[in-house]
Amino acid sequence: MKAVKTESNEGETRGGAYVMVMNVPIFEGCGKLLAAAKQVIANWEHGDLAAAVRNLDLSIKEIEGLVPKDRHDVTLLIIEFPNGRNFFACEDGGRAIDELFEFVQEYWHEMPADVGKIPSEKLDAIEMYFQEKNGEESYEMQALPLLPASVEA
Repeated sequence: MKAVKTESNEGETRGGAYVMVMNVPIFEGCGKLLAAAKQVIANWEHGDLAAAVRNLDLSIKEIEGLVPKDRHDVTLLIIEFPNGRNFFACEDGGRAIDELFEFVQEYWHEMPADVGKIPSEKLDAIEMYFQEKNGEESYEMQALPLLPASVEA
């Protein structure tokens, strides 16, 4: 911080005010930083902080200019079912939907007969499948940044 002289209404000069000088454009990234911090706090109670802390770390690096503007994201698809969990790293959200639809197609035979045939529309089939599973099976998609090795920790 840097001390700044100010003038009172009577025209006299006095000290005591400080201007914060920053080397980081924090105001540009304030919303992203706040959202990342809120995610850490929200995940605190569940004990699942790893992803939230990585997101916070990435937000800080973006604000500091350490992340290239042309970065790419990878979509992580997580499918949970009674016998385990499947992870897929996909190049984009469209590919993640394709993988999820393939999963739904493979296990559609487990659906009750009154549900009928699998819809040809992928998103409809996915929605119907997971609604019918009523929480026994679920999926999650997360966009994760794919950073070059040159970004320092």
